[in-house]
Amino acid sequence: MKEASALCGWNLKSKIIKSKIDKVFFKDVIGHEEIKQRLVSSLQSGRISHAQLFAGDTGAGSLALALAFTQYLFCTGDKHEDACGVCPECRKMQKLIHPDLHFVFPVVKSAKMKTPISDEYINEWRNLLLENPYIDLEEWLGAMGADENAQALIYTEESGNILRKLNLKSFESEYKVMIIWLPEKMKTECSNKLLKILEEPYPNTLFLLVAEHAEEIINTILSRTQRINIPPLTQKDITEQLVQQKRLVRESAEEVAHVASGSWLKALRMLNETDESVYNQEKFMQMMRLCWERKMLPVNEFVNELASLGREKQKSFLLHCIRMIRENFVRNFGIEKIVYMTEREKTFSTKFSPFVHEGNIIPLFEEFERAYSDIIRNGNGKIIFTDLCIKVMQNIRP
Repeated sequence: MKEASALCGWNLKSKIIKSKIDKVFFKDVIGHEEIKQRLVSSLQSGRISHAQLFAGDTGAGSLALALAFTQYLFCTGDKHEDACGVCPECRKMQKLIHPDLHFVFPVVKSAKMKTPISDEYINEWRNLLLENPYIDLEEWLGAMGADENAQALIYTEESGNILRKLNLKSFESEYKVMIIWLPEKMKTECSNKLLKILEEPYPNTLFLLVAEHAEEIINTILSRTQRINIPPLTQKDITEQLVQQKRLVRESAEEVAHVASGSWLKALRMLNETDESVYNQEKFMQMMRLCWERKMLPVNEFVNELASLGREKQKSFLLHCIRMIRENFVRNFGIEKIVYMTEREKTFSTKFSPFVHEGNIIPLFEEFERAYSDIIRNGNGKIIFTDLCIKVMQNIRP
């Protein structure tokens, strides 16, 4: 990992901003060759479902695949296995300004925008995707300049915007395409209106829903989509991309790919640890030490800090804790091949992993998952984290 950091000692965000990509081709999507071929075949045969659900981690390329699929659909040039890249439609897609392409995505409210819709953030959205189509909600919140406590949702007002766009005639392509990123973030009223549209689809209109947590989408919408499961990337695919694109030596690339767990976005973040990943690990270590020492005054101060974080950061921290509990449990059994930790995490794990064992792994998992579920439901952060720390105390050191 030290070698990887030395070879790639650049700031991740500044690197991406300075080297914008203008490509949304299948060949630029990492891995997923079978899915690419299936998508191409469906277009070549003319058997296209009006609503398709790309379900999987966006770090594995679900949004990138949806964009490449759209460019191939719009392309009017000489295309076989991929878009031509030179026709007017391709040139517009490469800047994400094709008039028949529409986007819907979660947005945040602000003092100036009480009822925001996607169009009000379209410039920030295009810029982010042109930097890197492998994004997550954390990246998008940062691009919007959202406040720490802001929650991104697809609000009811978006349904009117969707209807307005669908009533427009196609400008240049045979199809209108609407990409809905993270439809699980859609308010119930908006979901119900989208359902009516899917039940009675507009002619030559294609909906591409890109979801990370498809189980959170209402069942009536799920039943009206053709689901395409996007699995995690293989370790080999990530390794080859790191070697070719980031110029890592193979040994370092393999180590990064192993810990990335099938996500290109995680691999990028590992090359230069993000502030959030460092913060999450520091707070996890602090939490475990405080719970072991059972000193309630420092625990209370720690809880106050966590309770002051925004919801997305609280969720990110809890997901990190859940992963660390799992990894330390596996490491305690000496199965290094399936341990996915960075060097920073392994350093702490060396002494901590013996305290996560078959006697407490299930209750620890249950408590962290319960806390995560309560945070999603907008529970009181101070109560949730206080209760969690007490339960960790009881299980880490009976």
